Amino acid sequence: MLAGELPSGAQLREAELSNAFGVGRHSLRAALQALVYEGLLRHEPNRGVFVPEFSSADVRDLFLLRIAIETHTARLLAERRTLIPEAISAVERLEALQGDEPWNEVTDLDLEFHRSLVEALDSPRVAKTFGSLQAELRLLLAQLRYQYIRPDKIGVEHRLVLDGILSRRPAHATRAMHEHLEVGIDDILEALNAAPKADSKKTSSARSPRRTLGTVPEGA
Repeated sequence: MLAGELPSGAQLREAELSNAFGVGRHSLRAALQALVYEGLLRHEPNRGVFVPEFSSADVRDLFLLRIAIETHTARLLAERRTLIPEAISAVERLEALQGDEPWNEVTDLDLEFHRSLVEALDSPRVAKTFGSLQAELRLLLAQLRYQYIRPDKIGVEHRLVLDGILSRRPAHATRAMHEHLEVGIDDILEALNAAPKADSKKTSSARSPRRTLGTVPEGA
């Protein structure tokens, strides 16, 4: 489901899933309830369970929490001068992208960078909350089949965030992360609004080039 093989709005039928996976109805129902709790499925009374259809309000709500967690994470990591080798490795791999990689590979690397920063805080509760949030975000991106217009820039954008954290200046790190996520939400909302016109040949060409993060003021 997180790969986008089930379209948004698709209904999940217990009988079909039980037969497909060879599990009992009780176990399947418990699994579906867990996915509903995680926000990866939605239950509609008297109708059943469905793959979520994300609205602009859903995206803004996701990023409301994401910005709160990740900007604070960036600030703390810079303040504590925490070692973040996993994040450094992820950025290096993002910078090595050629532009012809499968979209799910690009998404995985992007999310790996952000997850590694949160995990570096060594807070199980924050990591758990962020993991759930990332699962919803992955589902959203898979459904949109959203692509970076300029994939060669993704490494540059994440490098700016990494450099902000490694600068050991909390305000600098916070600004870099906040700007990065603001660009992200703008791009996702643009792609979401364009989704109904996905079959039009004009859709991809009409979209403006993806913005690139600017530098953070040196005085921050």
